[in-house]
Amino acid sequence: MSYLDTRQALMTQLSSASIPDISIEDIAVEGEFFDPAGKDLWIAAYFIPATSEIMGKTLGSGNEDRGIFQISVFVPLNSGMYDTRQLQTIDSVLYGFQYNSTTVYNGQTVQILESAVNSGLENESWFKRDISINYLTFSNR
Repeated sequence: MSYLDTRQALMTQLSSASIPDISIEDIAVEGEFFDPAGKDLWIAAYFIPATSEIMGKTLGSGNEDRGIFQISVFVPLNSGMYDTRQLQTIDSVLYGFQYNSTTVYNGQTVQILESAVNSGLENESWFKRDISINYLTFSNR
């Protein structure tokens, strides 16, 4: 498995999802500068590898890798109808990462196992909700 290819497959899926009011400039990613000033809606993407299970003891055997692709949806605090835009954005993300769908990058196939949304919390001057997308991928050694 390639962590890079797995992450890229998930990022490609996110960027190709039809999410109203979100462009590539509205997506924060780990390790890159992002300034949300002046934005009234933006998302952050986090790639979180979790487990790698060996599926055999030979060089020809593979691994089963699981993890979480977390998407956080941010809106300003006290912005009136923040729930509406935020929940519409969450619905669009979930539609783009439907159960049992797959995405591929550079030959690495990633399967979406399930998604869950938390109740949200305040984060500085923002209100955010997290979407945890559990994924599965197989690889050769």
